[in-house]
Amino acid sequence: MKKITLFLCSIIVCLQCSISVFARTPGHVFDDAGLLSTEEAGQLETQAAQIGDTYDMDVLIVTTNDTQGLTTREYGIQFFLDGGFGYGATNDGIVFVIDMGEHEGQIVTSGLAMDIFPDDTIDDIWEDVSSYLSDGAYYDGMTAFLTDVSHGMGEYQNYLDNPESVSAQKYAKAHEGDKDSALIWALAAVPIAAVVAAIVVWVLRRGHNNVRPFTDGQAYLKENGVHMYQNNDRFVNTFTTRTKIKKDDDNDGGSFGGGGGKF
Repeated sequence: MKKITLFLCSIIVCLQCSISVFARTPGHVFDDAGLLSTEEAGQLETQAAQIGDTYDMDVLIVTTNDTQGLTTREYGIQFFLDGGFGYGATNDGIVFVIDMGEHEGQIVTSGLAMDIFPDDTIDDIWEDVSSYLSDGAYYDGMTAFLTDVSHGMGEYQNYLDNPESVSAQKYAKAHEGDKDSALIWALAAVPIAAVVAAIVVWVLRRGHNNVRPFTDGQAYLKENGVHMYQNNDRFVNTFTTRTKIKKDDDNDGGSFGGGGGKF
C-alpha cells in the first residue's frame, strides 16, 4: 500500500511540474517600472487581452528599470520565453518593452507577428509611440502601441479574407516578392549549372586526349602473372569514442523580429 501511495504522489508531483513548465504567465501588462496607475494598467490590460482573443496574438507591454545585464531587446525576448507567451505552435506574439534605465523602447515580434509587422510597419509604430515616451506620457504611448497593433492585425485579417483588397496590398507584395526571388534564383541556376557541366566535360575530354587505346589484352597483364595471398585479422578489443556536439549558444526559442530606439 505504501508503494502505491508513493507512486501516486510521484505522478502528481510530475504533473504539477509539467503544468508549471508549460503554463503561461497570466496577464498582458507588466509595469515593473511603476509608470502606470492602477486604473491605467487595468484599461491597457483589457485592451491587450481583447486584441489577443480576437486575433490569436499574444500582445504584451513590459516596463522595467533594470534589464539585468541584457539589452532592451534581449530582455524582451527573454521575458517572452520565460513567461511561456505566444499563441499556437509558432508562439505568435508581440511585446512592447520600455526600459527606463536606458530610456529605450523595443518592439519584439514572434511567429506570425513577424510577417504581420515587418520592419517598415515597426518603424511606423515606433514613430507613433516614441514622441509620447519622450514627453513622459507613457500611458498615451502604450495606448498608441495597442491601437497600431489592433489596426495592423485588422489589416492582415482583411488580407486573409480578401487578398485582392487595396488595404492589404503590402502583404500581397511581400508574398509576391518571395515568389519572385525564388523564381529568379531558379532561373539563374539553370545557366550556371550548364556552364559548370560544360567545363567539367571539357576538362575530362582534355585529360583523355593523350590516352592511346590498346587492342591487345596482354597489355593489362603483369609480366610475372597473378599472385594471391590470404590475410587474417583477429580483433582483440573494440573502442568507441564519443564526442559531445556543442549546441549553438544562441536563443533556442526561435526567431524574433521587431525594432525600436531611444527616447
